[in-house]
Amino acid sequence: MMKINYSQQVYTVSNRGGFTLSEALSLWKAKYSDIKDLKKEMITHESLEDFGNFIEEMWDSIKPVTVEQALARDNAEERRVFFDCIGIQELFKQLNPTLRDRQVIKKKRTKWDDEHNPVEYEFEDVYELYEIDGHKMFEKDRWGREPNPVFAVRCWCTTTNREYWLYVDSEAATGERWFLSSDNVTYDAIRAIAWTIRVDVAEEQIEKLYRQGDIIVAKLKDKSVPVSFLRHLSKEAYLEKMYSET
Repeated sequence: MMKINYSQQVYTVSNRGGFTLSEALSLWKAKYSDIKDLKKEMITHESLEDFGNFIEEMWDSIKPVTVEQALARDNAEERRVFFDCIGIQELFKQLNPTLRDRQVIKKKRTKWDDEHNPVEYEFEDVYELYEIDGHKMFEKDRWGREPNPVFAVRCWCTTTNREYWLYVDSEAATGERWFLSSDNVTYDAIRAIAWTIRVDVAEEQIEKLYRQGDIIVAKLKDKSVPVSFLRHLSKEAYLEKMYSET
């Protein structure tokens, strides 16, 4: 069997091709925290096992790409790949975002004991909405338009206290369909986190919402009919209908 010279191949990362082996390795090192995660995601056929072993042998010596290297890329699409692999949490921490809104909500939720009986408990949930000046990430596009600001909401798992960052669009962050400036804008971290949840039923048909990690389950009222598309949850529905979060 002919030995493949992997250094002479061209690689695809985050659905964009054209990367050299060294570039691809550094991008994958940033994207995957562990070689096991990489192999689980990428080595999906026995024909790729040799390539997986090849990466594993050098894994500890590979240096992940940095934000500085991403910003040095002139090609906007390549820069997006770098940002995707670096991850939202690291990007926002390094690019000095502006905290636009912080809200602490006292919640009453339901969990189940060892005998599967519902138990109500109280806790505080914290949400923070951040904005990055779009110029820090991208230059003007090919039509000469200025880059839009980038928004993300920061929150914590109430069970593990693990930190999460989630991208949100400008309308979710500002309440404005066409965001032009920060003047007279009402930033809302709760509206932003609610936007990250999508359901395929009208909100008035929902009796309760259950959230376990990224999984959302909706208990519907009698005779509720799902619609054919997903819709973002409103702030009001998030506050009123969320029954259990784990």
